Amino acid sequence: MGLSKLTGDHGDPEGRTGLKELSVEVEHVPKSALDQRISIADFQEDPDSHRHGNLTTASSHIITAIIGAGVLGLPQTLAWLGWIAGPILITAFYLVTLLTSTLLASVYEVKGVRHRRYPDAVKAILGRKGEITLAVFQYLNLVLSGIAYTIAAGESGRAIMDLYRCHSGECTNKLWWMLLPFGVIQLFFSQLPDLDSAWWASAIGAAMSIGYSVLAFAMCASKADRLHGTIGGFAGEDTADKVFGVFNALGTVAFAYNFATVLLEIQDTLRQPPKAKKTMVKAINISISTSFLFYIGVAITGYMAYGNAVPDQILTASGLGPKWTLTWANVMVFIHMISAYQVYSQPVFATCEPALRRVFPKSIGRLKPRVLSIVFRSLYVAGTTFISCLLPFFSSVIGLVGALVFWPAAVFFPIAMYTTVYPNIARGKKAALTTLNAVMLVVAVVAAVGAMRDIVKNSKHYKIFS
Repeated sequence: MGLSKLTGDHGDPEGRTGLKELSVEVEHVPKSALDQRISIADFQEDPDSHRHGNLTTASSHIITAIIGAGVLGLPQTLAWLGWIAGPILITAFYLVTLLTSTLLASVYEVKGVRHRRYPDAVKAILGRKGEITLAVFQYLNLVLSGIAYTIAAGESGRAIMDLYRCHSGECTNKLWWMLLPFGVIQLFFSQLPDLDSAWWASAIGAAMSIGYSVLAFAMCASKADRLHGTIGGFAGEDTADKVFGVFNALGTVAFAYNFATVLLEIQDTLRQPPKAKKTMVKAINISISTSFLFYIGVAITGYMAYGNAVPDQILTASGLGPKWTLTWANVMVFIHMISAYQVYSQPVFATCEPALRRVFPKSIGRLKPRVLSIVFRSLYVAGTTFISCLLPFFSSVIGLVGALVFWPAAVFFPIAMYTTVYPNIARGKKAALTTLNAVMLVVAVVAAVGAMRDIVKNSKHYKIFS
């Protein structure tokens, strides 16, 4: 009930107030705050003929975006936080993400105008300066996520090779060898027209993410015959190491469910009726709740099995399971990364290609749309693959960027837009959202500090083309 009140559903079990919110509550928005930012041109016809999404496809997109290889690192995150703080924080951030995602989905359509992309919504509701700020954070996150997924795919590929080619602890497989095949695969997948057309890839990705999460859970559960770990978690080398380790763990848990940078883009694939908001809220609840169950399951069983000695990636734990099981788990990670790369790259393509036509009308603007897509997307994939090969340690930097992007994209803008579109919410609810905003800002700051310290600490081990 608390969540429905904050999001304006007022406990309506049938979701019949979705249209009423947009047609009645928005009527109370001061013209100076919202109406003047939505021009008559925004009311142009936006038919659903090109949209084919539904509850299933939206849920697949979200699960593919949320459940990443990071779930395999949650047992170590729990090791830093301990048996009390760890499960509590994993649950707390699940609820926070559920709330802020619902708030963001509520501003997809305002006064009959659909906001097809996140920056479009910010511009219409908060103004041009907000749009520019959000766009910088969003597209930085989208591009770097593509690089992160490329590196994660390479690591899973190398893990498979290590299972069969490593002898006496000597392994010669370089990560960039595994990145090149992934890049070649993305050259073809990136030619899918748009995110809506990539629904089947997301369905496969969602199945793969659930698959390796189940395998990891089962293997950890088979080893969790007695309770390892401690109440306070891993002590670290010294007090500073413990503090920064907790900072990093806090950030890891906070970012684990975040998919705000692609939420409205996913929502725009939904065909109406029913209202896109109604379908999207259902998809959010299903997907984030599913992710939570796997997160808490893998984290707890992994920590139970290995305690404070748990490795940073649970599939590398000594004696975890038979070789064939570990092989399949890593194959599933690799396949999932293919789909996840598309979920985070298709919004980039959808924004950049029309922008290039507008900026260069006499050159690029004369190219056929298909030709532009082939050239731009191929160059984009080549660029992200090259950076991944050159700087395979870049995932540490991406952790810092994730900390910087989390608060504005996943918390601040969803709350700011919701309270602007629906200004008549109760004072207590608005105060609760303001408090949540401030707390999440603190989380983002401490996570950024932890990420920066991690980069400095590990910088001596960084090597290009390693």
